[in-house]
Amino acid sequence: MSWFAVGGNVGLALGPVVVTPVLLAYGVAGTPLLALPALGTAAVLLALGRRARARPRATAAAGGAQQRDDDWRSFGWLTGLVVIRSVLYFGVSSLVALYVIDRFGVPAPAGSAALATFLAVGAVGTLAGGWLADRWGRVPAIRLGHAIAVPGLVLLVAAPSWPAALAAVVLLGVGLYLPFSVQTTLGQELLPNRVGTASGVTLGLAVSAGGAVTPLFGVLADAHGLVWSVAALLPLPLLALLLSLRLPGLTGSAGAAPSRAEGRRGAPPERAAPHR
Repeated sequence: MSWFAVGGNVGLALGPVVVTPVLLAYGVAGTPLLALPALGTAAVLLALGRRARARPRATAAAGGAQQRDDDWRSFGWLTGLVVIRSVLYFGVSSLVALYVIDRFGVPAPAGSAALATFLAVGAVGTLAGGWLADRWGRVPAIRLGHAIAVPGLVLLVAAPSWPAALAAVVLLGVGLYLPFSVQTTLGQELLPNRVGTASGVTLGLAVSAGGAVTPLFGVLADAHGLVWSVAALLPLPLLALLLSLRLPGLTGSAGAAPSRAEGRRGAPPERAAPHR
């Protein structure tokens, strides 16, 4: 899942690189050409889908393993966590470049460098989140990410210089991206009978909730300045960290089992403990 998320981020980054030359060469009339990659991908997925349907389906868990129940309560806490992380991520990514330019009087390329650093470090943080989840468990990886984001945002607000702000951006990139892919697989573990719902909620809210709220931080920046707008984000990582304490602990598959994408090969199916 972490590799999948990195692929999506790379695709977003490559978007302007592909769109710009097409529009320069053909203008707006060349927009339909941008559908070609999507059509090609659809053809590949269609072929893979047919191949998958041709394979015999795996039977239910061997040995009559007990089917686990959906843990909607824990999934509710996770949903709140996903929303907070989304708002925090979009707030930082939308404001950080303008913030460092306005706060430290650096040129526009320096502000762009801060944003690029945030995104580049985030790719590493996404992979690190998958690696840590496979070894420590999903919930500890999520908690670690939000714990790192707390000092990162405090340092960004209190940074005395642009290099210090850049160091804060590095911490934020790691902290905010660590939980991204992990929270999706955790949602699938919490709702084993509603995997599609779990994926849709965790991935959908991760890219929609923040986009809906971010304009409010822009209004705050227009009214009181960018420093106040960034400072308004301060309660969010702490609140996310507190919410993460409500998630299942290290005991149980939702906290400690390896992720679906990077699970242990050859491991026997785990029997889930009955819910109390």
